[in-house]
Amino acid sequence: MPVIWTEGLTKHFGGRRGGGPVRAVEQLSLEVAEGRAFAFLGPNAAGKTTTIYMLLGLRRPTSGRGEVFGLPLGSAEARRRIGFLPEDMRPKGYYTVEKMLALCGRLHGMSETARAERVERVLSAVGLEEARRRRTSRLSKGMVQRLGLAQALLSDPDLLILDEPTSNLDPVGRRDMIRLLTDLKGEGKTIFVSSHVLSEVESVCDDVAIVARGRLLRQGSLSELAAEAGGYEITTRALGETARDNIAQLGASLESQPNGATVVTAADEATQQRVVAILVEAGHPVLTTGKRQTTLEDVFFQILGEEGR
Repeated sequence: MPVIWTEGLTKHFGGRRGGGPVRAVEQLSLEVAEGRAFAFLGPNAAGKTTTIYMLLGLRRPTSGRGEVFGLPLGSAEARRRIGFLPEDMRPKGYYTVEKMLALCGRLHGMSETARAERVERVLSAVGLEEARRRRTSRLSKGMVQRLGLAQALLSDPDLLILDEPTSNLDPVGRRDMIRLLTDLKGEGKTIFVSSHVLSEVESVCDDVAIVARGRLLRQGSLSELAAEAGGYEITTRALGETARDNIAQLGASLESQPNGATVVTAADEATQQRVVAILVEAGHPVLTTGKRQTTLEDVFFQILGEEGR
């Protein structure tokens, strides 16, 4: 049974003046497996935060349905097993770091002993031990982000839902965050993360869903999507117009390099072989050929491009 499951999840907001309803999320169907790190990606206004709020029960869907741990969205029992880091963490300034976490522990129903133990553990995990007695109004933005992760971890949740977890962090903080998420995944936690920093997501996540304008464009394992988007690259020297036209007719793309070389990208092995044949026939050297190394950023922009986004 998946940890998160939705079918046709839809959220419309009331219409603006002179317009119809805002379709924030439209017919979204997702599956997040236990123990996996799941990246939920999309451009601004793609419906990512609205989806997260529906998973948490903070917003009610217009239609569709979903479950977390096999329980309806918003179930109190399910929420007890979730740790949530919002995109815009705003702690009350009159609490110290330590007292704020202790308050969160009380809200979770933790005993005084359990609170003290967990506060110590999460302060150490996020690197806030030395700031424990500092008022939250005196924290830097990066320290507020660390505090947000600490409160998300406080109840030792089975599922972490993180909205832009590395926002406001410096390079050291970003590295520490990714290391911590990797460790948590190793402990069997399920991680659902929305982020615009694709290189960081790529280093920790197993599965990816890409959304735009509230609709799911693609979902799958990172390796599967990378293989689909990868294709083959062939490097040759500068090409004449005839050779370029013949290659373009195969659906391959051509890119001229500053050093005078031309890089041809072919979608599949059959197209790669046809490109090589055209080059050989025209007397152009094949300098290199092989599978293209594909990043999550390549996958993201290719899928958005296919959909005209």
